[in-house]
Amino acid sequence: MPDPTKKTISATEMSGLLGISPYVTKWMLYQRFAKGIEAPGPEHNRLDWGTKMEPLLLEQAATDLRLEVKTNRQPDGSQVYLQRGLLGCSRDADIYDPQRGPGALETKCCFDYKILMQEWDGGKTPPRQHEIQLQQQMYVGDGVTPYEWGSIALWCGGDMTYFHRKPMPDLWELFENEARQFFADVEAGNEPEPFGSPIEVPLLKIIFAVPTGEIVDATAVLGEVEATKIAQMVMDADYQRVVRLAAEKVEEKSKAKLLALAKDADEIELPQGIRVKITRSPRNGYYVKPTTSVTVKAHIPQQIDGTFGGI
Repeated sequence: MPDPTKKTISATEMSGLLGISPYVTKWMLYQRFAKGIEAPGPEHNRLDWGTKMEPLLLEQAATDLRLEVKTNRQPDGSQVYLQRGLLGCSRDADIYDPQRGPGALETKCCFDYKILMQEWDGGKTPPRQHEIQLQQQMYVGDGVTPYEWGSIALWCGGDMTYFHRKPMPDLWELFENEARQFFADVEAGNEPEPFGSPIEVPLLKIIFAVPTGEIVDATAVLGEVEATKIAQMVMDADYQRVVRLAAEKVEEKSKAKLLALAKDADEIELPQGIRVKITRSPRNGYYVKPTTSVTVKAHIPQQIDGTFGGI
């Protein structure tokens, strides 16, 4: 949770300040702190599910680690935000060890094994932004004294994995320096350039929603070599757009023809061993009228007669 007073950099914002966050960039942070422009939230609701599962994960962590865990979640659902200098955090919970004293506990939910393999190294190493988040939570401590340890509790597919960490003083010093420089830039009006990251697109659409008639000469700004690379990127992107739209049109046309042929059947058998399976499933309508989702999936053998084209 970011600092509502905008006086500190939160633990989740620090990775954006360091340029390694998949959720926020330094330019996006500047828009929030300097201009009060908030970035739109994600379209998915995985964060909501993480919040709902948080009490269960904390309870399981207390059982597994055999330590006292005190949630930071308040009765109204909010979290207490602590700050130390220019840095702050809202931890999921504090965890108490008789020998090490209080520590920071952060819970994470991974709902996709693909993400577990790609971003968590199969459950061996947390992503860098989570490591940074925990280190800043340890730095903030109780607001006066830092914590000497912290843990990340990962839930994935019903399994819990724990990552225990000690303080990294050099990293803490980097946090302080980056925060100090960032607030100095905000005060001086030194706005960083957008990184051109996809995560900036929703905010870019909000800020630059009104056309100005201005024309940017990319060659003058970037130089001929870089501008040529951008031009090639535009050509490639446009080609992919045309291919995608053409593919979608063919897919919809094919789907309509197959559904007309199948009627109420569940499968279509075609020459060369090709089969098309029709799956129908009701979809509850919480905000719209209930509908039925229909999926058309084709099975095409790897070895087929070359004179016969696939769908």
